[in-house]
Amino acid sequence: MEYRIEHLDIHLKLIGRGTQVQTNKAFQAIPTIWNTATKDGFVQKLVNLSWEKPKCKLEGLLGVCGKEAVILDDEFSYFIGVRYDGEVPSDMESLVISHRTWAVFPDITTAWKGLYTEWALSSGYELANVPCIECYYPPERQPSNELWVPVIDK
Repeated sequence: MEYRIEHLDIHLKLIGRGTQVQTNKAFQAIPTIWNTATKDGFVQKLVNLSWEKPKCKLEGLLGVCGKEAVILDDEFSYFIGVRYDGEVPSDMESLVISHRTWAVFPDITTAWKGLYTEWALSSGYELANVPCIECYYPPERQPSNELWVPVIDK
């Protein structure tokens, strides 16, 4: 699987909202969460708050999966948000993620399909106890999305 390693020297301060998702239905539920957020204007509100002052390569609309890279529980929180350093709007919550080393995959769908069964077993890295982050970039950016996976050297 194609990937690169990125190092972030900042705390990711995010704003957005979380929704509980049943793990065994995540591939159906998460697109529905995004569609609802688009229809009710939440995605546009996040876009209006984001991309103003990029501090790192992890910029865009973000989908934060659970509390750690390996999701073993029957249910997890899926957080839609953006990196933002300002005051948290009253209709949103905040989330801070601190981790330095990330394996970054150029396509979210392909990455999820092989992350646990292929890549994690042979990569030379361990998955960290930090959530994976799906990053959806502005329309002109290529690749259009990436999966950021927190890792630790074995």
